Amino acid sequence: MRQLRPHIDEILSTFFQGQLEGKSGLRRRRIESAQDRLRACLESDGERVLIDSDCTLLAAEREFHPTDAFVRTMHADDLICALNSFVSDKWMPADHVDRRVQLRIADALAGFIVGRRLVDAQDMMCFLLELRSGIDTSLRALKQLA
Repeated sequence: MRQLRPHIDEILSTFFQGQLEGKSGLRRRRIESAQDRLRACLESDGERVLIDSDCTLLAAEREFHPTDAFVRTMHADDLICALNSFVSDKWMPADHVDRRVQLRIADALAGFIVGRRLVDAQDMMCFLLELRSGIDTSLRALKQLA
């Protein structure tokens, strides 16, 4: 019997529930803002990582229910691939603390996905290494600004 693969929306809901647990005030707002940027990034740029058949599925979903179509239809492997866009300059907030939060979130989310075996880490190694490199590059740039 094949195990069901959760959609990105379910993965993000579970992950961010844990991230937000016990947080309040500014810390909570920073995490919520990162979540909002991640969801916007996925809907805007996520399609670029998809294979043709998934692009067709996404286009059909967007015809009927355009809001949040990517996160409702795609899975963990697509999320790992799309996280590289999330750590790019295009999606980085101006505030340095918000940038650190966003980088931490991306790193923790990748670890969450791999740790729960939602993807095969070996199969996704190139994307995971690219993500690690993007996070490390952004962190080094932040240290130089400090």
